[in-house]
Amino acid sequence: MLQRHKAYFAARLDRAAICSMARIVACIAALTACNRFQEAANSQGSTSSVSRSEAAVELSPDQLRAIKLQKVGSYAFYIEKKGIGNIDFDTKLYFDNSLAVQVFPPRAGRIGRTLAELGDAVEKGQLLYTVYASDRAELSVASPIAGQVTAVNASPGLTVEPGKAPAPYAVADVSTKWLVASVPESDGSFFKVGELIGASLMAYPGRAFQGRIIKIYPAVDGTTHRVMIRSEIADPGNELRSGMLADFVVRVTEPNEATAIPANGVVREPDGTMTAWVTSDRRRFSQRVIKTGLRQDDQVQILEGVERGELVVTDGAVFLSNMLQAPPSD
Repeated sequence: MLQRHKAYFAARLDRAAICSMARIVACIAALTACNRFQEAANSQGSTSSVSRSEAAVELSPDQLRAIKLQKVGSYAFYIEKKGIGNIDFDTKLYFDNSLAVQVFPPRAGRIGRTLAELGDAVEKGQLLYTVYASDRAELSVASPIAGQVTAVNASPGLTVEPGKAPAPYAVADVSTKWLVASVPESDGSFFKVGELIGASLMAYPGRAFQGRIIKIYPAVDGTTHRVMIRSEIADPGNELRSGMLADFVVRVTEPNEATAIPANGVVREPDGTMTAWVTSDRRRFSQRVIKTGLRQDDQVQILEGVERGELVVTDGAVFLSNMLQAPPSD
């Protein structure tokens, strides 16, 4: 009986060991299959990413003649603030500076003749009006500067005296005008007195007028939440007229040298990504996904995707992207 019990328990132990071993083998097999599946999934994802960033085309000699190449370089980018203002010019413009001259008579008397009209351009020494003094002598009064007549308070027979306002005539150097503009309250801190500005006007397309901010008004408009700024604009040819609209731009930071390529070399793809085309042998071209920053003067800042010194396509970059999108020919 004892021998039969021993044989029975030995058989049970052998079966338990076999079952345990089978479970262990099954677990190992399942883990191995899982790892292989994960590796396959990772491999597929990596292949998809590479195919997106390494899409390439090869051009024939005729196609190469249709594109232009350039090495990735650098460009000094500024942060700019833009706005719209109005050219201003009237007698008030010159009451607070040294550009205007009030032309009084040398002696008291009555206005005889007026020889210049409001808005006339006059030269230094040009006669403006005459005065009959108490001794009936006719005195001629000339402009002390070259400029434009900005005020006329003279008519024949009017009694005038030296230094008694208003002066019969005022003449101003009109080579400087004002550009008055309002800027958003949120941008107010960017503008500083003395900063240079550039202005362009519809009346003179393709031309640039230079100026400088001379005043930033302290109050913010409670309705529009904008701040008024005033700039002096150089106008040596006296071409600007009061009321003209002007677009202006102010560079509010020091230049920052950054990696850049011409704007023609940047392509916006249908999915919204930005790409550029790079080549090392001038024959095979690879498409790179890039990250762009500032855009100025037909230059685009490149934050990621290409490095300085690499050769990129400028003219013809869109053509290469279209080649990838074109359906295969039969």
